[in-house]
Amino acid sequence: MKKQHGTNYIIGAKDTTLDKLPTEKRVPEEKKEVLKKQRDIVRKKLKSIAQDIMKYDSKEANEDIKIMYETVKQISNLVIEFLHRFEKVKQEKNMMDFNDIEHFALNILSSSKDNHVSQIYKEKYEEILIDEYQDSNLVQEYILNTISRGNNIFMVGDVKQSIYKFRQARPELFIQKYETYKEKEEMGEKDNLKIQLFKNFRSRENILEITNTIFSYIMSKELGDIDYNEKEYLNLGAEYPKGQNLETELHIIDLKEEEESIYKDEQEEVDEEAEEEGNERIEDILIEAKFVAKKIKELIDTGYLVCNKDKTYRKATYKDFAVLLRSPKNSAPIYEQEISKLNMPVFCDITVRILRHSRNTSNYEFAKDNR
Repeated sequence: MKKQHGTNYIIGAKDTTLDKLPTEKRVPEEKKEVLKKQRDIVRKKLKSIAQDIMKYDSKEANEDIKIMYETVKQISNLVIEFLHRFEKVKQEKNMMDFNDIEHFALNILSSSKDNHVSQIYKEKYEEILIDEYQDSNLVQEYILNTISRGNNIFMVGDVKQSIYKFRQARPELFIQKYETYKEKEEMGEKDNLKIQLFKNFRSRENILEITNTIFSYIMSKELGDIDYNEKEYLNLGAEYPKGQNLETELHIIDLKEEEESIYKDEQEEVDEEAEEEGNERIEDILIEAKFVAKKIKELIDTGYLVCNKDKTYRKATYKDFAVLLRSPKNSAPIYEQEISKLNMPVFCDITVRILRHSRNTSNYEFAKDNR
């Protein structure tokens, strides 16, 4: 493949032909054959990548942009018109949403004559304390900067817990300060102070060890915005009395194997509309739910010990168990069903809400039919 420069790179990437192999008589035929096979593998991979990614060259892309321009322009105008009408309706009803509150506050603080309003708040607040700073957005950042004195903001956050990018959160605001602020012993006269809060008071040592191990392998600057090394480790802060041997268990379920054994005896119809929850199939949820139910029963039957608040131990009861799910809408009722099958009490909040909604819907339909 010839070396490409500038705008020719994308065009050249679509051409996956490779240069001919050099002729070298001293190289044994078997080595040439190995090299040829490796070359063919690389060529096929390049061709596959080019087909998936490099679908258009610059000329084709520009032509598409010209064709789409009028449509996109009309959509843009429609969105702008909708926003104007929406604002008008909210004003007529004397209503505002959360975004309005943020932007109105910023407008008041930044557009007042001689920054009069912001100056009032600068003088009023001795300290400004912000929690969950990793989820702050730019509007909130501007508001804080407008009312602060420049040296009276105390921010607490953890970029590993940033989950609100879809709400315009900017974890890079936290990262920028985390990387430039200095610890007390490193501080210069003009530096800002960074305090590391790495002691964990919620979890036992075995939980922290496995968490640190997994995070150190999967979290990096590119994936997670931080290099997770020993400087970032969670350290034990809580004290627990010595009791039974506590080791973290990781159970890997071969879903294909388990599915064959389950559905060999059980022919259950799967609702096609509910088959996927994210990327998770109903069959997979069922297999995991069966495993969790059996594990809870095993821990109860074997007299597993849990620690009380007064640091004494007692045998686990059903209320000591909680099942955490990524998205409970489809999966929670299945877990509830499997736990109940083993004659164990279970409470599922999502199920209660669904039932309430169903009752309300039924009542509405009944009232509607009798009008």
